[in-house]
Amino acid sequence: MKKYRILAGLCVLFGFWSVAQAESLPNLHALAAHGAVVTARVIDLNNGRTLAALHPAQMLTPASVSKLYVTAAALHQWGAAYRFTTAALYRGTIRNATLHGDLVLQGSGDPGLTNAQLWTLAQRVRAAGIKRIDGAVIVDESLFGRVRCATTDRCEALASSRAAYNAPLSAAGFDYSNACLWVRPATQAGTPATLGFEPFKIPMLGLRGTIETLPKGAANTVRVTRVTTDGRNWFYVRGGVAVDTPARCYYRAISEPALYTGQSFIGFLRQAGIAVKHLTARIVTKPMPDTRPLAQVQGQSLGEELRGMLVYSNNYMADTLALDLARTADSAPISLHQAGAWLTRYARRINTESDWPGARKSKPRLFSGSGLTADSKVSANDLIALLAAEYHNYADFPTFLSTLTVPDQTPVKMLKGGPRIWETRIAAKTGSLSRPVSVLALAGYLRLRDGHWGAFAVIVNGTRQRPEIGMFTALDAVRADLVKILRTSGN
Repeated sequence: MKKYRILAGLCVLFGFWSVAQAESLPNLHALAAHGAVVTARVIDLNNGRTLAALHPAQMLTPASVSKLYVTAAALHQWGAAYRFTTAALYRGTIRNATLHGDLVLQGSGDPGLTNAQLWTLAQRVRAAGIKRIDGAVIVDESLFGRVRCATTDRCEALASSRAAYNAPLSAAGFDYSNACLWVRPATQAGTPATLGFEPFKIPMLGLRGTIETLPKGAANTVRVTRVTTDGRNWFYVRGGVAVDTPARCYYRAISEPALYTGQSFIGFLRQAGIAVKHLTARIVTKPMPDTRPLAQVQGQSLGEELRGMLVYSNNYMADTLALDLARTADSAPISLHQAGAWLTRYARRINTESDWPGARKSKPRLFSGSGLTADSKVSANDLIALLAAEYHNYADFPTFLSTLTVPDQTPVKMLKGGPRIWETRIAAKTGSLSRPVSVLALAGYLRLRDGHWGAFAVIVNGTRQRPEIGMFTALDAVRADLVKILRTSGN
């Protein structure tokens, strides 16, 4: 009889807990009642009190919220002031301002290497006294080796891409493995628009098709598709752009990141006044012997790179950093699967050190740093453990917080709108996917009425029965529930 009284008591307690869940997060609870799967928790970081929760141990696909783990791990590993260094080496001899041998661009795994740094490096090669290169320009991507595609999006992009987010990875990639095609309307309707690659055309890039200049006010119908054929990346274009439309850059993932870097570097060398005998680049995946340093360039500080990565949810940067973190002296070639395994161990270590019993028992799984992999699974408890750990990490917390976006100041359109309290008192990272089921995730920090810091994590997934949960439907539910907490909690 005693056993049944205990069981009845537990049922009553669970019933009260379910009611409390519905009351604390009513909009998310209603969303779950109509077919979504939700995990959520909101806490007061000053005292550890849970302010709201809904299935906080449920493991769901986090999408780009995975990037929070990469950010925390990178800050712990290197610190916010760290800068990746990309070097130009040479082998052979230098006589009479001529390099009788090869110039080697050594990839350092810098996730934020841009054409500005490549231009600077070329200028420094010229400043080192080089006016001619008789040998080859070689790109050394041996730090990672050849990185195989590990997600559907990236594998498909090797043949064709209509986007920027699915770029392949390389330790020697630059500009996030994206090429930019500028489209400038003509001054008169009926005349073809001006098209061109930035910063200049290189041998591996080709262009097919035209864009028509349309009358003032006409709708933009430009379509740009990058297709790999016969070793070249062809940009197929069609459609039209209004005469009064500003020039726009269309970024598309390219299929050979190291070759793209090498050919672009040759272009910068020539701009610097260096004669280059061979106008294409060789790619190597093993360290080059007998090389000597010639010039180098540093990237932005890690703190700056991480802010750009999170605000714009840059998948290339996140997965490149994950490869950097997982790499060891003898790990090349390294795969994104290995990087995911490293991040999984990191996430579970955070959980074991957490004050949250639910987090200590949880087993998050991460298959990439970017969140492109739908197989990754984390719970709200896992994310709260990470956010709490960073909040109490006094050295890294200011930088970690600065990488998140405030709705009032964000370029992320989906976060804009809503009451002023929403726009100014949360800092968050978003995540979304559309297949195989929809994902909307949001995690970060908030300021409560009494000035306490809070942390929140919400993930909404579709299911087989209801694969598509409208992104704005899910976001509206998250916003409404968090606004209620901001207005009522922390008295």
